[in-house]
Amino acid sequence: MHITYDISDFAEHHYQDKAPVRKSARPWAMIHEEAVAKAVLLCHGYTGYPGELIRPGTDLFAAGFDVYCPRYPGHGTSGNDFLASRAEDWIGTAYDAFAYLAQRYEHVSVVGHSMGGAIATIIADAFDADTLALLAPALVIPSLPVMQVRLLRHVIRRKKVDWQPDPDYRFYYEGDADDDAFLGSEYWSYQYTKQLWELERVRRQAVACIDHLAADTLSVSGGLDATIPQEASILVTGKKRGMNKHLHIEEAGHLMPYDKNMDAQNAAMAAVVAWLEGER
Repeated sequence: MHITYDISDFAEHHYQDKAPVRKSARPWAMIHEEAVAKAVLLCHGYTGYPGELIRPGTDLFAAGFDVYCPRYPGHGTSGNDFLASRAEDWIGTAYDAFAYLAQRYEHVSVVGHSMGGAIATIIADAFDADTLALLAPALVIPSLPVMQVRLLRHVIRRKKVDWQPDPDYRFYYEGDADDDAFLGSEYWSYQYTKQLWELERVRRQAVACIDHLAADTLSVSGGLDATIPQEASILVTGKKRGMNKHLHIEEAGHLMPYDKNMDAQNAAMAAVVAWLEGER
């Protein structure tokens, strides 16, 4: 795998984490030895990390793109760092990454998963990017109790929930053997009331961008996704500007970049690559 972790720190102007970054959560890039004109910015999800997007990165690199995946502040380190970070830090890191790429490449596309899909929408609109691909974008989140979160976020910062590792998931990242267990204990074992409000702030900003979003947009939804309904993809691909396509994969779940169903995973990744290559 042609990957480097020696890339610019796009988060340098935002919240600075206190805990070390887990190996699987390091920001990474896949860069061709000979210069290419086109690059892709990958945006990971809420409580996620760059290692989750190795699969789309690998496929896009093989298709001739240089690929960059930054890590948002508060992600991949500790729960305390997560609580200290804000929506501005997450969006700002992606914004700074796109600005960096725009100075170095003729063409920059954006791909985002879940909350990363919402952030990718914001970034594509801000920079008037011409190509955008979204995987289960967090533009509609039925399970998010917005009013409750808004009222309780300063009172109940987080509460314990049950989380167990799932051995059926296949990860593509280079990490330590205990990365999944550690990150699970810090992030997925809690409901972060305060941070759910930050997620809602990201979602609202992204939805506000849709009417004037000009990018050609692909949005992929999964029939087994219990987190983000296909209405999110219908919403963004219903915009009037640009070429827009909604692909619904009935067998896909929420975690498409490493879906348990390899046929669904392969279909989602192939659709993203084809869209960025210009298939309409």
